[in-house]
Amino acid sequence: MTAAPAHHDRCTAGVARIESCLDELDAALASGDADRIENHAQNLQRALSEGLAVFQQAAPNAALTPDLRQRLQAAQSRSQSQLQAVHRVLASTGRALGALFPQDGNDTYGDLGQSPAARALGKAYR
Repeated sequence: MTAAPAHHDRCTAGVARIESCLDELDAALASGDADRIENHAQNLQRALSEGLAVFQQAAPNAALTPDLRQRLQAAQSRSQSQLQAVHRVLASTGRALGALFPQDGNDTYGDLGQSPAARALGKAYR
């Protein structure tokens, strides 16, 4: 009978760690610090892996309480929101880089360098 409370305590601790990592990642995303984001994303990944192992061990012995189930669903929603935020930032960064470094092969000055006046000026400065 003591096994079920022990599993419940480990599950509760696992969920609390995941929630804490989500809070830290939220703060890191708000700061915009790439190194901090990477560090907290890795911490969250570890917490999720460890939590999964704890839940798999507890599954045969005890069902999740409604409170833990609700907290896990909230953590899942938060992690999906964070993932969407990261995708939006990546898309925005990609657009900004695309504007700064166009890939369509156009020169910065376009056809201006090919006009007769531009060729004449080019010859004058040689």
